[in-house]
Amino acid sequence: MTLGTAAPAFAIRPFQIADDADAESPGLWELEYGFVFERIRTSDPKETIIEFPGELDLDYGLPWNAEIGFDLRSQALFIDGDDTLTEPVSEFAIFYKQEFKTWEFDILDLQIGGEIGVDFPTTRERRITGKLNLPAFFAVSLWEVYDKFNLHFLVEGEIEELGGRNDLKLAFGTFIDYPLPWYKDFRIVAEYGAEKVESDPRRHVVLAGIDWTNPFDIIKITGGHEIEFDIAPFFWFTEGEGAVDWGVTARFEWGDVLMQIM
Repeated sequence: MTLGTAAPAFAIRPFQIADDADAESPGLWELEYGFVFERIRTSDPKETIIEFPGELDLDYGLPWNAEIGFDLRSQALFIDGDDTLTEPVSEFAIFYKQEFKTWEFDILDLQIGGEIGVDFPTTRERRITGKLNLPAFFAVSLWEVYDKFNLHFLVEGEIEELGGRNDLKLAFGTFIDYPLPWYKDFRIVAEYGAEKVESDPRRHVVLAGIDWTNPFDIIKITGGHEIEFDIAPFFWFTEGEGAVDWGVTARFEWGDVLMQIM
């Protein structure tokens, strides 16, 4: 298992595509590590590809309701029937996220935000072209809807290999998290998303799992502003193809584990 992920989504696991509009609190650090086990069928029904990616993300909250993030992603591939590990790949990205506005109403809080970044060509294949990827998204979050659940929507676009082939990737994602009535630190999460790259078939993703804040009261042991653990299985459906790809994703998040400097 390696650090980072080369997956097409920007959000840390468990969500494949969706993200929320919220930025980190000013002066606080957020450290996240996510990984995925993914099994993808190829055109040969007898062959599968097993991916072991991971992601390491460090975010810092800025005073004007914003954050800056640094993201290291990588993956190694194992192909059935071949004992050779294919060459691991990695990417490095920098992101800037901004909360634009939050409105508080009786039945919910409405928040909008966005993010823009640059993805550097650190892998051997990407260095050949020397082109950057430019991702960006716009998010709408509905917090504490009737004091029961949160709902989030995201629309994202990415220019791939700027100055080269200039493929445009578009995606939509939405997810919900619902706290259990008897234990609100334990939430059920679910996501639906879809993405499309130029003339390629559209891909759909369905995900469902759990989000657990401060599991086993670990904050008393490690310190920190907040600690979370997520895990969820997911399924990919590609239009025009009969195969269904699947995987399991997880994430660990430590808030303010590093020294607060503001």
